[in-house]
Amino acid sequence: MKYFPSPTVLELYSNFSPEQCASLLSAAIDSERRTFFSLSGYRGSKPFLGAVEGLEFRLLQRVYYRNSFPPVLTGEFISHGHGTRVEGTFDLELTSKIAICVLLGFGLLIVPVICTAVRGSGNTLAAATIAIGCAALALFAPRIIRGIGLPQERDMTDFLCTTLQAGEDRYAFESVHKS
Repeated sequence: MKYFPSPTVLELYSNFSPEQCASLLSAAIDSERRTFFSLSGYRGSKPFLGAVEGLEFRLLQRVYYRNSFPPVLTGEFISHGHGTRVEGTFDLELTSKIAICVLLGFGLLIVPVICTAVRGSGNTLAAATIAIGCAALALFAPRIIRGIGLPQERDMTDFLCTTLQAGEDRYAFESVHKS
């Protein structure tokens, strides 16, 4: 069993060339430059952040609440007939995955101490409930965190569809060039 859920795959099609897609996306996002003087923690005001390097990109949504583990879309623009296939994956960053594991590991080390203290006061049922609850949280935390990011994944997909005039149906985009 894999501890973290598999990355979510994104595949879109646009009638723009890969270079045009890269240029359009680059113009529509702010770069990921941190600052202390912003509610989102990043410079700029555009709703999405990221970077475009050549035909590869990285994208995340600007949020004005604390989200230490945001989903990140990484992908590339691939020439496809007269247009572009946009391939990407939504996932947590490696540093986020490591932080989650460290925090949960530390939490699981503390649980026996708490359970011993609660059981020592004569409440065995409460100690068992705490132990089972913490174990369930440790087991399902990665999926819960990815689930929290699903609306951001949808927003990033909608943003790409709008910015690149793209869609998920490649046949609709190919038929434009056949007529």
